[in-house]
Amino acid sequence: MRNPKCKTGLVFSISLLSFLLVLILSTTLITGGSSPFGRTIFAATQPLDKANAASSINNAGPNAQSVYQTESMNIPHSVGTFIWYIVDEAHENTATQPWKHVSDRNGIYIPTNLVIPQGTAIVFLDADAPWDTPHPHTINVMDSSNKIVYTTGKLDYTNSSTAKVLPVGHYTVQDIKYPWMKGDLTVASNPQISVGNLIMGGFYTPTNQVANSKDNDGGTHPGWLGYYKDQFVKNGFKILDTFNFHYATCKYCPGGFWPDQKSADHTLILYSTSQTLSDALNKLSKMVWENVYI
Repeated sequence: MRNPKCKTGLVFSISLLSFLLVLILSTTLITGGSSPFGRTIFAATQPLDKANAASSINNAGPNAQSVYQTESMNIPHSVGTFIWYIVDEAHENTATQPWKHVSDRNGIYIPTNLVIPQGTAIVFLDADAPWDTPHPHTINVMDSSNKIVYTTGKLDYTNSSTAKVLPVGHYTVQDIKYPWMKGDLTVASNPQISVGNLIMGGFYTPTNQVANSKDNDGGTHPGWLGYYKDQFVKNGFKILDTFNFHYATCKYCPGGFWPDQKSADHTLILYSTSQTLSDALNKLSKMVWENVYI
């Protein structure tokens, strides 16, 4: 005859074991910790995909107002490539004619000071419009011993350089013709290693439509904030943040701003995209030309 006490004890032990198993699995799912079976439940059900990477930018990445005020950007590790924007009128001398720039902050590059994770590539995009005279740029990146470790080669208006991944370290960025066109680059070491394939960058545009959107040759350039809010999305980009600013310090200019800029009110746009780099650069090249800075 079976002992009823043994049966009761067995049932109780099985029930207790089941309860503990459910509790462990539930805790692992909520916290993202490892299960006792050597399998991370959260990682298995929530892989680091493009959507999660984009979310991490919004949660931890720079905002446009901070970039404008500090002239610095610290790029999250979900970004695989950063497009470094050469600003219109960057060739104008910062010391002698600063009022000819779009802004007195990040007037040469967006941003002036860049911090990227190890493994993130950089690309330069030239948005310095020719107006009557072309202003091509060749940007050198030099290490702490002043050795050139990367050069863009000659970049004409709307052109971009090849992508480059640099080792951990601190670098100086400088144009070979315009010595005031300086920037600062830091490639951070572990544990900030790039694990994503997102592309990120910045862009300037007039905040409002301008009275005259034509260039000196009669070409029409429709770019302004309202236009780009539509065009960035249509071209597969996500606008992460914007910041409006006013810069009018030209004492002898009508309205207080350099006329090549068409306006004293501008907007800094921060964007990201998960499309290929070649597609992104082709579309950005067109959008740079569509700006009124020409």
